[in-house]
Amino acid sequence: MQQMQESASRVRQNTYGDLEMNMNTVRLRLVKTTLEVDDDLWRRFSILVLRERGKRKKNEVMAELVKDYVERSGITKDTQQLKHILQLEEEREAFLKVRDKLTQDPRYRGKYVAFLQRTLIGCDEDKGRLVKSVYEKYGYVPIYIDKVVVSERRAEVPSPELTPP
Repeated sequence: MQQMQESASRVRQNTYGDLEMNMNTVRLRLVKTTLEVDDDLWRRFSILVLRERGKRKKNEVMAELVKDYVERSGITKDTQQLKHILQLEEEREAFLKVRDKLTQDPRYRGKYVAFLQRTLIGCDEDKGRLVKSVYEKYGYVPIYIDKVVVSERRAEVPSPELTPP
């Protein structure tokens, strides 16, 4: 007897991925990813693609949908700026992982902290003073700064001005 399938199907699709810089050229690298989609919805999607585009075109349609979604969101195409945004997100994740510990430590509780390369690099009660000292020590690079508090989250994202290459 055949087992009942769950309503969500696992489907592997190609989607556009990271941009790589290589000697003044930009190369688009494709990545594989897994989507969880309702089984009935996926079947109807498959039929539509088959009717409109022919066999084996679902990957192309999915890639177009992802591209359109990203372009509508207004996210930058500037690879340097994307790199900085992704770096800041990594710094933010590093902060969030240790935030509870920092709130327990009186050296950090209620103060501003700075993260660079997923490492706590500075702390001060005055945000402006922290920014100044961190930039003096590490240069004008993207650094994640946040206040160590229990219930609220204030994201401070100072970022270098980007100049075209």
